[in-house]
Amino acid sequence: MKLTARPYQRDSIDALNSALRTRDDNPCIVLPTGAGKSLVMAITLQEWFATVPTMRVMVLAHRKELVEQNAAELEGIAPGLSVGVYAASLKRRDTLQSITFASIDSVAKRAEDFPPQDVLLIDEAHRIPVKGEGKYRKFIDAMKERNPGLRVVGLTATPYRNGSGPICHRDHILNHVCYEANVGDLIRDGYLSPIRTCEGDHSSLDLSNVKKTAGEFNLKDLALRVDKAEVVAEAVKHMVATVRREQRNSIIVFCIDIEHCKHVAGELRRYGIDAPYILGSTKMKDRERLVDEFKAGKFQFLLSVDCFFEGFNCKRTDCVAMLRPTQSKGLWVQAVGRGLRLFNGKPDCLVLDYGDNIMRHGPIDLPEDVEVKLATCGDCSNVFSRAVKCCPSCGWEIPPVQREMFAAEAERERVMHSAKAAAGMLLNKPRWMDVNAVTLRLHRKAGKVDSVRVEFHCGMTLVKHWLLLDHDTYSSSKARKWLVDRGLPVYTSVAEMLEKCEGSQVSAVVSKLMVRYEGKYLKIAAWDINTPGGNSKII
Repeated sequence: MKLTARPYQRDSIDALNSALRTRDDNPCIVLPTGAGKSLVMAITLQEWFATVPTMRVMVLAHRKELVEQNAAELEGIAPGLSVGVYAASLKRRDTLQSITFASIDSVAKRAEDFPPQDVLLIDEAHRIPVKGEGKYRKFIDAMKERNPGLRVVGLTATPYRNGSGPICHRDHILNHVCYEANVGDLIRDGYLSPIRTCEGDHSSLDLSNVKKTAGEFNLKDLALRVDKAEVVAEAVKHMVATVRREQRNSIIVFCIDIEHCKHVAGELRRYGIDAPYILGSTKMKDRERLVDEFKAGKFQFLLSVDCFFEGFNCKRTDCVAMLRPTQSKGLWVQAVGRGLRLFNGKPDCLVLDYGDNIMRHGPIDLPEDVEVKLATCGDCSNVFSRAVKCCPSCGWEIPPVQREMFAAEAERERVMHSAKAAAGMLLNKPRWMDVNAVTLRLHRKAGKVDSVRVEFHCGMTLVKHWLLLDHDTYSSSKARKWLVDRGLPVYTSVAEMLEKCEGSQVSAVVSKLMVRYEGKYLKIAAWDINTPGGNSKII
């Protein structure tokens, strides 16, 4: 059966194949929750085995539920492939199939049980520790002893770890992001459900001086602040009222720990709502039954601590209630992602935030490099950009007094940034940085013409340059001169360049950048260019 990919899925597969073909490092694909990671995996494997039938691939995951789910989905999508499972908790130890879905805990010390592998696909790749040896690195090193040419590929919705930064780096297991799809773009194109974020009632919640461990709130200390009778009561009261007013059908509630789950469930019963909860200790049989019943709509609420941040697929979920404050943007993105899938009759997904996460991390449907100032609706508590002046949900207008306050705040920031920029011009010395890799992306901004964003990966630093090929005559001629000066083909449009040009073509030419800070932004002051004769020149 030939599988059909959406345009962005096709782009991700092509980008992966190009990275494997033209580079000797380990790439990562970033796709939001609900974007069809399983289909991308299935098509990729189908195409690989059509070309090289004798190859072997292992798909690693950190939880048995993901191992089982991934294997079942692939067998359903591409039944002609040879698929096995290796997970002690599932009582399966298949080793001879062409594709093996495995639990990292089960295989970490069992590399000798498997024939040499050609590719390791790591699902939920943000789980890989970026420091230290760890299970993944030890297993990969052991498998590389069996096949020095082994390639490692990551798949994730969140390419970063709290406290550690990006998971991709030249010194990490995964080295670069070969493709990334933006949530906002997929919502706009109709592939994911629209989302609305509403600040919940948490006036009694005080997070000041909560201890942090490894960059995240200490859970025991956090529980003392969040799992208080008055805090739980006001959150549940607001949640129930909002869900009923909005006519939401399937709500996932994320809690801090087991006791918090029990207290939230008890408070919901006061409103006549029976809300089961699933914990790490919940027996598999009971977990599967509860999930199936929730998917069938037999009950409205489902509570969990950490079981549903990844790998939980229920399309009918139209509300996510986050009762857990978190410092981890990855955790926030994963939680909201539970409601991104499309479902018949589902207009959008309502996100109820009871821990200031939206203010801490921002909307997940905006690009990482877009800073948005937020306002909270005085009627429905929807959180939206100040720039639109009216709540997109109910039409409430930001009062003149508040707009004046926002304008004054913006002016203060402008003055501060100007002062910092002026100081930076005097104090910041330009420095050369080696270019390790280059990524080309489509850059879109409301009301503006599309451009190519050229991202230069210089160690842990990302330096950006824009080519305005589709803009007015001056801008486009400037962009084409930039290409000519570097000996690159002169593309006539953004679409042509993204179709025909690889990031590796640019990195082969641009070896170093001279950069300096102007305010909070990195500016490129000079370029070290490799010439056809093997020399370099500064421009």
